[in-house]
Amino acid sequence: MDTSSGPSVAQLVIDGLRQSNIEQLFCIPGVQNDDFFNVLVDAPDIQPIVARHEQGAAYMALGAAQVTGKPAAFCVVPGPGMLNASAALTSGYWAYARVLAIIGQIPTFLQGRNTGTLHDLPDQTAILSQLTKHTAVVHEPNNAAAHIQSAIDAVHSGVPRPVSIEVPVDVWGQTTSGQINAADVTMPAVDSAAVDRAAALLAAAQRPLIVVGSGAYEASKEVTELAELLQAAVTTRRQGHGVMATSHPLFVPLTCAHRMWPDADVVVGIGSRLEWPLGTWGYDDELSLIQINVDPDEADRHGITDVAITADAAPACRALIDALGTQTRPSRMDELDEQRAWFNDLTAHMTPQRSFTSAIREVLPPNGVLVEDVTQIGFASHLWFDHLQPRTFLTSGAAGTLGAATAQAIGASAATDRPVVGIVGDGGFLFTATELATAVQHNIPCNIVLFNNSAYGNVRRIQQNRFGPDRTIATALENPDFSKLADAFGVRYWHADSPELLMPALSASMNHDGPCLVEVTVEQMPDPWPFLRMAPNRGTGAATS
Repeated sequence: MDTSSGPSVAQLVIDGLRQSNIEQLFCIPGVQNDDFFNVLVDAPDIQPIVARHEQGAAYMALGAAQVTGKPAAFCVVPGPGMLNASAALTSGYWAYARVLAIIGQIPTFLQGRNTGTLHDLPDQTAILSQLTKHTAVVHEPNNAAAHIQSAIDAVHSGVPRPVSIEVPVDVWGQTTSGQINAADVTMPAVDSAAVDRAAALLAAAQRPLIVVGSGAYEASKEVTELAELLQAAVTTRRQGHGVMATSHPLFVPLTCAHRMWPDADVVVGIGSRLEWPLGTWGYDDELSLIQINVDPDEADRHGITDVAITADAAPACRALIDALGTQTRPSRMDELDEQRAWFNDLTAHMTPQRSFTSAIREVLPPNGVLVEDVTQIGFASHLWFDHLQPRTFLTSGAAGTLGAATAQAIGASAATDRPVVGIVGDGGFLFTATELATAVQHNIPCNIVLFNNSAYGNVRRIQQNRFGPDRTIATALENPDFSKLADAFGVRYWHADSPELLMPALSASMNHDGPCLVEVTVEQMPDPWPFLRMAPNRGTGAATS
C-alpha cells in the first residue's frame, strides 16, 4: 500500500482511536475490512479483542464504555455483521453509552444498486442512523479526515450515545491528506437564568423529590450535596443506581417514591428521562417539574416542564447549589426511615431475590461492578441490591436486550481492574455464552453467575398471572450441562443452590485469575413487578387520560 502521499483512510481511523484514548478494539475481522486490520498490525498500542459473534463484540464495547464512562470501540463487517451488532447498538443508544462503531461497507460503485454483492444491504446507513446519534460515512478519501473527526468529536460530546463510522472496502486503503486531532468536546452551557428560576421553585418547595438517571453518574457529589441541602428524597428507576448510595438516609427505593409521588411538590429530574413517574404515575397542576439533562430532547418531553436546564449534570447542580445558598430545612430522616421500613415489610416475602442479592453484595467490594441481564435477579437488583458507587451497575437500559450481560460483563472486565459480576438467567445465557471463549483467549477475569430455573422464568410467570397457572407455552427450556460447557471452554466452574453457598462460590470465583462461571439452581421466584411497575396515583397525566 502506497502511503507516500499521506496516511490511508485506515490509518486515520486508527489515529481517531488513539485521539480517543481507546486502547482496545472489540472486533471480528472480515474481507471488507482487511485493509483496516492490516494497518492495525502496526498499532501495538491498540489491542484487538477478538469476539466470536458480532453482537458479542458490540456488547463488549458497551460494557467497556459504561464501566469507564469513556468511548469504547468495536469493528465488524457490513450487512449481517452490522445487523448482528445492531441489538447492542440499540442497547448503547438507550443505555447512554459512548460506543464507537467502525463498520465496513460494500464497494462504493455497488452501493444502492441492490446487486446482491457480498453483505449488501439496500441502505445500511439508514439503519445505523436509527441506532446512533451520528453517522459518518467516508465515501471517498478527500473528505475522510473531516468525517472521521466529526465522529470522534461526536462520541466524546453531548448526549452519551453510539456513533458510527462506515468505510467502503475500496476506500480503506486509499491515501489522503489531513489528520485527526484530539476531540473537540462540546457540552451545552449552563443557563444562569434557568438556574435562578429552578432555585426559586426549590426554595419554596416543601416536599422535593429528585429522580436520577445515568446522566448523573459524574455528578454524584453534587447530587448528594443538593439533596442534603434541600432535604430531598432521591430515587432512581434503573440507570441512576449508585449516584447516591442506597445506604444514604435520603435515598428511597422506587416503590417508596411512588408512594410519595402524590405529595411531591417539586420534582427534579437529573440525567433521567423520568419515563415511569411521568409516563405512568401521572401528574397535575400542583406538581412543578425541573429537568436537568444534557439532551435537549428531554427538556419537555411530557409538556409539563416548568424549568429546563440543558446542561451536564455536575455543573448544572453546582450552579443550582450556589444559587440556593444556605438553606435551613427540617430533617426528613425520620419520614424516609418510615418509608424504607414500610417497603421492607411490604417486600419481606421476596426472600429468594433479597437473599441472593444480599449474598452478591456481601462478596462484591464497594467498587465492584454488577452487570444485569433481563432476568429475575436482575430485576430484583433494581430494588434490593445495595448500590454504593456510580458506574457499578451496568444494564441494557430501556432496550431490555435479553442475553447481553455475559458479553457486556466481559467487555467491562477488559476495561477495568475492578471485579465484575454478570448475573444472567439460563434463558439469556446462551445468547452470548460463546464469548467465554473470548474471555479465555484474552484472560479476561469476569465472573458470570448463572441462575438456572430451566425456563424463561419471567415470561412463564407473566403467562401464569395473566392467563392462569396452566396457560403457559414456549417457556420451558432443556439446558446443556453447564459444568461441562464451562469445562469445554476452559472456564472455572462452581455450583450453588442457595444464597449461603453462593457466597463462598462467588468469593472463590473472584479470587481466580481468569473467567469463571457460577451456576445457581433456583425455583420459580415471587413476582417483583408489583414493586416496579405501579399504577397511576396522581392527577390525570399521560397514563390516565
